[in-house]
Amino acid sequence: MLNRLLLFIMALCLGSMLVRLHLPIPFLLGGLVTALACKTCARRVQVGWPKQLREYALLIAGYGIGSTFTADTWRNFLTELAGVAEATAVILGASLLLAFITAKIARESLKSCVMGMLPGGMTLTMLLCEEDKEVNPNIVMVMQVIRLLGVVISVPFLVICLLDAQVTGISVALPNHGGVHWLVFVPLAILGSFLAVKVHLPTPKLLGPILATAAFAVYTGGVQPVPFWLMAPAQVSIGLYMGMQLDADRIIKTKKMVPFILVGTAILVAVSIVMANVLSARYGFSLITAFLAMAPGGIAEMSLAGMSMGENVSIILTYQLVRLLAINICVPPLLKWWFKPKTV
Repeated sequence: MLNRLLLFIMALCLGSMLVRLHLPIPFLLGGLVTALACKTCARRVQVGWPKQLREYALLIAGYGIGSTFTADTWRNFLTELAGVAEATAVILGASLLLAFITAKIARESLKSCVMGMLPGGMTLTMLLCEEDKEVNPNIVMVMQVIRLLGVVISVPFLVICLLDAQVTGISVALPNHGGVHWLVFVPLAILGSFLAVKVHLPTPKLLGPILATAAFAVYTGGVQPVPFWLMAPAQVSIGLYMGMQLDADRIIKTKKMVPFILVGTAILVAVSIVMANVLSARYGFSLITAFLAMAPGGIAEMSLAGMSMGENVSIILTYQLVRLLAINICVPPLLKWWFKPKTV
């Protein structure tokens, strides 16, 4: 118990340091790095992170993501349904093609490469592969971390240098525009999780609260976001659990994947730029907004970048959220069908 408490405090302190460096998802990365360092440098210390604590954290994170869904987001989705579907199909198709090429050239598991290349966020893909023993979680984690960091670092640089975007402010959390008090997350998260488990949705502890909160936010006109002091520990808990699942020795063996991941990330960003030009010309919003909506990063990271540049955050949320839901709802059954065992 004491070791876990010390581990949590260390991860929280590291996350606070990463906040000052303006790194993306600082507390999630703080938990991940702390857990990995503990497993690598202090192998004699027997410490783990309970799955139950991770699941409580997922309920909070699910509400946090769902709370960004508003009536504007829903209206954008309805009026731009064709564009949203097209953008989602293009970026997922490019990711699957790159995963196939990477698996062939690097001679790694195709299923692991598909999970690692999917632009659905590190937490989501790790949750998906956790239930599948055929997938190497270390490859998935390495690919997701490098892709996410590469996108979050390169995308703001590209929009500022190539598109003349101006940073109007720095934000570390989504703004509070009022609405139902954030404590509503308790019944919403529990109910959403329960229903998601009953209908066998993938990653129910995360996807259930997202859908329940999104529906409630649209119906009531909005909900307050999770306060920073609650979201930060939740991200730390998720990061610690994820880090504890990694094998440091096997991670070192995946170093041959780094060049393929970097090239694949660059190609995904290039595809995003091309598709962003199409969307911008079709619907009339700015190229910067379209690029952030298409970029294969996370909802929070791309939305915060959009807010700091004065862009249309509801558009960014719409495209990013639909892609996230498409990956969670459509990809697992497709993977199960694609990689189903061959009967003799």
